[in-house]
Amino acid sequence: MINHFGLLLLLMYGVIQDIQCHDTKEAVAPRKEYKLDCEFEVSSKKRLRKYEWIVTNTTGAPDGFWRSVLAINNQMPGPLIEANEGDDVEVTVINKLDSPLTIHWHGLYQNGTNWEDGISGITQCPIPAGVTYTYKFTLANQYGTFWYHAHYQSLKTDGLVGPLVVHSPRDPLKRGIDFDEEIVLLLQDWYHTPSNVIDPQMRSTQGYMGFPSPPSANSALINGIGQWDCRFALTDDRCRKNSPPEFHLVAGTKTRFRLIQAGSHAMFFFSADEHTLNVTEADATPVHGPPAIHRVKFHNGQRYSVILSVAANETGTSFFLRASMDPDCWVWVTSDLQKTAFAIIRVVDATTRTFSTKRPTSRDWADRINGDCRDLDPNTLVPIIPVRVPQTVDGAGALAVGLGFRVFSTGAQLPTSAGVPSSNNSRPTHPVLQIKDIKSGIVSIPPPGTNTTLPSITVNAQVTSAPAGAGGAYFVNNVTWQANQLNPVLHDFAAGGPGRTDNSKIASVVYPTLGWYDLYLVNLEQATNHPFHLHGPEMHIVAIGTGTPTPENLRNLTYSTQNPLRRDTIFLQGGTYAVIRLRTDLPGIWAVHCHIQFHLADGFLGMIVIQPDKIKNFKIPPKTRDLCKTPIPSLRMYADRI
Repeated sequence: MINHFGLLLLLMYGVIQDIQCHDTKEAVAPRKEYKLDCEFEVSSKKRLRKYEWIVTNTTGAPDGFWRSVLAINNQMPGPLIEANEGDDVEVTVINKLDSPLTIHWHGLYQNGTNWEDGISGITQCPIPAGVTYTYKFTLANQYGTFWYHAHYQSLKTDGLVGPLVVHSPRDPLKRGIDFDEEIVLLLQDWYHTPSNVIDPQMRSTQGYMGFPSPPSANSALINGIGQWDCRFALTDDRCRKNSPPEFHLVAGTKTRFRLIQAGSHAMFFFSADEHTLNVTEADATPVHGPPAIHRVKFHNGQRYSVILSVAANETGTSFFLRASMDPDCWVWVTSDLQKTAFAIIRVVDATTRTFSTKRPTSRDWADRINGDCRDLDPNTLVPIIPVRVPQTVDGAGALAVGLGFRVFSTGAQLPTSAGVPSSNNSRPTHPVLQIKDIKSGIVSIPPPGTNTTLPSITVNAQVTSAPAGAGGAYFVNNVTWQANQLNPVLHDFAAGGPGRTDNSKIASVVYPTLGWYDLYLVNLEQATNHPFHLHGPEMHIVAIGTGTPTPENLRNLTYSTQNPLRRDTIFLQGGTYAVIRLRTDLPGIWAVHCHIQFHLADGFLGMIVIQPDKIKNFKIPPKTRDLCKTPIPSLRMYADRI
């Protein structure tokens, strides 16, 4: 145990007390809407679904600890979007924050609406503070469990996330046959320090809490509610005890839980005490998954559906759902960590609906939670609707990630990993600047804490020291991403642009024509695991190998082409690579990045460019281009990379 860093710890736990009023309402967790309405009509008839969101900086105590919270319509996590395949969606975002903002629709194809993908510096300019913007897209040719989140700076970490569920008559998982009702469970890791304090300190010479590595969370949340131990609260902190969310299930029924891993850093294990789970969906792909398992383990950005059955003779009983973070997956952990969030299931009779309010006495499974940070074995997830991919492809490209350093005084970048050679010339010269603190309001605050002892720190892994005057950074093909917030990459390729981008600012792979191509995702680090997320096209995972994709290694792989798993977020252990087969039928600029938010903030992003000749004919709507004309005094030209 390490019992120092006192001053930095005081900053970590005291920084949010000096805040100014913006909003006078406390952000609240969703109460009922995440239990899906059984009267929702699943139909192939096209409809327009319209939403209006007011995004504010307010305050709340999601886990009991009082801090600034970013909310949508005063709710954290945000409102449910529920629609059918083929529906048109319009979401009007009214940005009442002090900072710019974008929203990404995680897992959606955005076919024909690449500019609505919502990634700042890649597909759009951010929505400035005080400005309103309406996202418009069609839910074409896909259904399942998706979600949305902020994709500017690390606003996602501060609460800007929410669920997006798309139904379809084509879904092989049927209500009334495979399950009786549906409940969305959105899992988050929660931090008591706002992200705009963590991010710049992590990228400073001192690091955050003395470390260049991302911190552990303070607690876990299920649908915006967690239970942090207020005995750890310092005398200047405000804390209250939260009650877990509760769900009533009718005895003798089956429930589909749509699990969304909306965390920023944590790996989660989900379980139901004394009840097994059947996995039926992975990232919007219906699957024959492992049956009767005790825990579902998954990484940031991933989604699973599981079926939980309660027997007819369980009326009157209750048990816990648990969402537990694996602390072994962090470099360092604080002693005040509450690694598990709870929800309560109460089993009721179909007629009387009476239930006991007693705390459950159910017991957790004995399986070990801590481990090697792997998610579910992709070989155990077989798509229900088979798709065969060709055994040969029209071409291939690689995006290989490794660690390096960035010199603060000059902006010089020093990649240290070797393996897959880069096709980009990387020597950006723009220094990284800091961002201003979040401001927020306080209303009806909980009582102060009484603890006077600072938490200690446990170090799980060796931390590589940076050269003097430098900090850590991630490099993709020897390039660490720098977002030109006022000139998105898409605008370079679309009508009126030069048809190319600056390869010293972002790594890229170009797929010139319609066809089948391979994308090699390569983790050059040996000790760190990463969840890779691809925007846009569907990933067909045909092989995973050790080392790097050399010609010899590729020849020796066993390829799955008959019915490979399809998903949008794949986990790669250190020193491994994946062969992703892509159908290049979605022209556009599509980001590839780690879904650990702090790794993305350190430059872990590349992109694929599909059919650039088609992109140059894109007619980006004036309302989208106008975002780039709005003066943003606080925005740096080359800003944070999120």
